[in-house]
Amino acid sequence: MEEYVARAQQIGLSEIGFSDHMLIHQSKSYQDFSPRSMHGYVRSFLKVRQTSELPVKLGIEMDFIPGNSARVSEFIKQYPFDYVIGSVHFIGDWGIDHPSQAEVYLKRNILQVYEDYFDLVKQLCRTRLFNILAHPDLIKIFGFRPTCDFSYLLVDVAEALAKADVCAEINPKGLIRPCKEIYPSEQFLRILYKHGVSVTFGSDAHEPNDLGKRLDEAVRLAKKVGYIHACIFDRQTKKFERI
Repeated sequence: MEEYVARAQQIGLSEIGFSDHMLIHQSKSYQDFSPRSMHGYVRSFLKVRQTSELPVKLGIEMDFIPGNSARVSEFIKQYPFDYVIGSVHFIGDWGIDHPSQAEVYLKRNILQVYEDYFDLVKQLCRTRLFNILAHPDLIKIFGFRPTCDFSYLLVDVAEALAKADVCAEINPKGLIRPCKEIYPSEQFLRILYKHGVSVTFGSDAHEPNDLGKRLDEAVRLAKKVGYIHACIFDRQTKKFERI
């Protein structure tokens, strides 16, 4: 964590949040953070926060899996999170963003895949457990998109986010993925803006040098669409900062 804070100061960030990826359920494809590691994670965070000149926030990213909301809720209550990110990485047992699973897209109806993914996102919103939706259109990661107009799916999700007061992450990591596009797309972000969905920025930094990478492009996209404020969080209370 100290390396991330040093990098954040080097590139001029005004604050940094740590939000490791937590899987409540077991997965063979993903070797992510487990609940039993959380106490050590929080201890390390508190030590860094005491010594850092830069504001640091405690977060967590948690996968939404139908049926695990009660376990997620109980877990969240145990720790003083500043923000909780919800994400969808699985449709059933299929890890939609795992490189080893990319060929599954070739065997499925892409419009149905999108419908299934965004239905899970809407279910995530209805739990009201999460402050932020991570990489809102992750389903495009490998560049597969329906050949027909699917904007109705994006409108449905925007309405769900607005109703649940869930903030959408603008994440430039998609620019280095096969889709070659920020999450969410400009089309999607315009729909989110129209529906009054607030936004925040995330680097999806899996190592210190990824921190803030191409963040300027994400900010430009937000301004292009019309956003003038981004969300920050303190003990899960939303605040707005001008971008």
